[in-house]
Amino acid sequence: MSEPVGGLEDMQDILHEFVVDSKEMLEDTEPLLVELEEAYSEEKINNVFRCFHSIKGGAGFLNLNSIQKLTHSAETLLDLFRKGKLEFASEHLDIMVSVCDQISTILDKVDTELTDEGFENNIDAICLDIDDAISGKKPTTKSQAKVSPPPVKKLDETATPVAEDEFEIPITEEMINQFVQEAESGFEKIEEILLILEKFGFEQKLLDDAYRLIHSFKGNCGFLNFKDLEKISHRVETVFDGMKNKEVPTTEDNVTVLFSALDILRSTTQQIAGSGSAEIPSCAAVLGLLDNVIPEEAVNLKQKVEAIQEPVLKEKPVVSPEQVISLAEEEMPKPSESARLVKTEEDKAVSKSLQTDIRVNLQKVDTVINLVGELMIVSQMITSNLEGDSEKINRSSQQLNSLITELQDVAMSIRMIPLAGTFRKMVRLVRDLSKKSGKRVQFETRGEDTELDKTVVEQISDPLVHLVRNAIDHGIEPPEEREAQGKPATGKLIIEAKYEGNEVWINIIDDGRGMHRDKILAKAKERNLVTDEANEWPDSKIYKLIFEPGFSTADKVTSVSGRGVGMDVVKRNIEKVKGHVDIKCVPGQGSTLGLRIPLTLAIIDGMLLRVGDSIYTAPLLAIRESVQIKPSQVTIVDRKEVVMVREQLIPVFRLHKLHNITPQYNNLEDGILIILEYQDDVFGLFVDELLGQYQTVIKGLSDYFGKVSGISGCSILSNGEVSLILDVADLRNEIDDSIN
Repeated sequence: MSEPVGGLEDMQDILHEFVVDSKEMLEDTEPLLVELEEAYSEEKINNVFRCFHSIKGGAGFLNLNSIQKLTHSAETLLDLFRKGKLEFASEHLDIMVSVCDQISTILDKVDTELTDEGFENNIDAICLDIDDAISGKKPTTKSQAKVSPPPVKKLDETATPVAEDEFEIPITEEMINQFVQEAESGFEKIEEILLILEKFGFEQKLLDDAYRLIHSFKGNCGFLNFKDLEKISHRVETVFDGMKNKEVPTTEDNVTVLFSALDILRSTTQQIAGSGSAEIPSCAAVLGLLDNVIPEEAVNLKQKVEAIQEPVLKEKPVVSPEQVISLAEEEMPKPSESARLVKTEEDKAVSKSLQTDIRVNLQKVDTVINLVGELMIVSQMITSNLEGDSEKINRSSQQLNSLITELQDVAMSIRMIPLAGTFRKMVRLVRDLSKKSGKRVQFETRGEDTELDKTVVEQISDPLVHLVRNAIDHGIEPPEEREAQGKPATGKLIIEAKYEGNEVWINIIDDGRGMHRDKILAKAKERNLVTDEANEWPDSKIYKLIFEPGFSTADKVTSVSGRGVGMDVVKRNIEKVKGHVDIKCVPGQGSTLGLRIPLTLAIIDGMLLRVGDSIYTAPLLAIRESVQIKPSQVTIVDRKEVVMVREQLIPVFRLHKLHNITPQYNNLEDGILIILEYQDDVFGLFVDELLGQYQTVIKGLSDYFGKVSGISGCSILSNGEVSLILDVADLRNEIDDSIN
């Protein structure tokens, strides 16, 4: 890239805009490429061609010669498809995907270092594949034609190559930075737990937390292809698992070993953010140190499971934690002062590329500007009439409230982004997973235009990836198994989003095996999660047992599944955004996992309720009606207190019993019954008094309180009092729990 004209800051801004625009175009293009493999469309090929043509034009203007060369070569191949001189086939898709991956990696470097140099060999290899495709030959450089991302800029180029059939997703600078930040937070929590364990010994909850944290870290390492980190974290996970099951004692020596391994993981993670290498030369020594802690039987089983994935140590080296740390410190490169200065500038560029910004529809911005202008006018009207005509003041006050409400609605809508981008990423994921597993999957998305708060979209992205992967790995059967059952050889997987009241529902639907109630129930009894009373539970409640920490029906444990942590993590991530997970299943026909996400995390229209001295807010959209009950309407059915309202028997839930407070009234006929609706269920909430409608700002409960049953958050009322916001879905579940 030649010397840019103008100031460095100006050039950084121009290149950053080019990177953002180009990545958005690539995200739109990848699903079109996958669809072209299934059904050729002239419109789609033209859209793909237009994408590469636009990127090439921008690269040419900015003297990004590597990107220009690669997009020009891809454009030449695409032009043959447009003119009907070549038929689009699977091998062409592989080439085009490798082009997208390579461009994405180059764009990361452009955003951080203002240059696209250093990828010449990769580009030449891909262009050679394109030339072969143009001439009708099979690709000659399989390493570039296969569907896998090119090397990440920050990783050591000498790292062991990934097997060709291994599933990977393109890795960006943003993902690396987020990984490092999340890892450091997890290490701090694990360190605190180890200090407590060292002092006080066995503590089940702390071990569960440490186990979950290291499992999440291991999953991220596997996702990003950090093999050494994944191996060590998997072994640490095994040690924590042994401690949880009391097979490994929480002695000072064993905790010291875990501290040593944690130090290695932390220093290597920091190294990734610095020099870029994810390799751990002392990896074998660290694994041996951890093996000295694990019982011999567990080591033998682990080695059988992992024999294909990593070399097995024939003899466990007897080394001290201090020797491992010393060895690692000697092997890690020491960055020079100049390198640190370069890194400081790089951090600034990387922070700019992180998705802290959001693209907003220009009409929304214009609306906000107009409303603010009107707001100033009305404010001046009220100020000038403070001692004047009261009628004018009242009229201006009403107008002010109306403007504030409208401004609030528009401001909230600015944070909303469509789910299309998140759904598009799944197209590539499904294709790669189906190829790896040898399964045929027809993938469909619906409701891509459904909008959610940007922070929520970021939180649910990982759970969606896990659920999609779970549906393909464990739900959809291999072609021969499906045909034996009379099903089409190709399975169906659908992700749909839709508005329901003040929530967005995201459903992951497959037509695979479904879940087996008896198998789940048997495993739950084996782990003492339930008693024989659970035999009478409805299927929906049985299925939710899969979200219990450590629950798994898998027969084998591998480095990626079988530990029973994945679904627990999904549930926790969804609960972070005040959402819920529902399961519907027909064995042999498929499953539907539904994510119910609040439309916004900030505002709610609610009804204020009083129970004793406590004030609650019920979501207005969940309220069907409020009624006063006569004694003749009350009865008991199957141990439930129910009332007859409009020819319908409705179960009653007493809020004061859940939170152990003293109500003003105990008899139903003395208070008010709020009829709430949740999906297809209807139930009554018994309260002392209705205080009226109220629009309020939702605030999360302090971590000090933890998860409070039936509560999703709180709000501050105009008089300074706190009102707890009711979680209608959680209340519905409490009704079942109180019966069983």
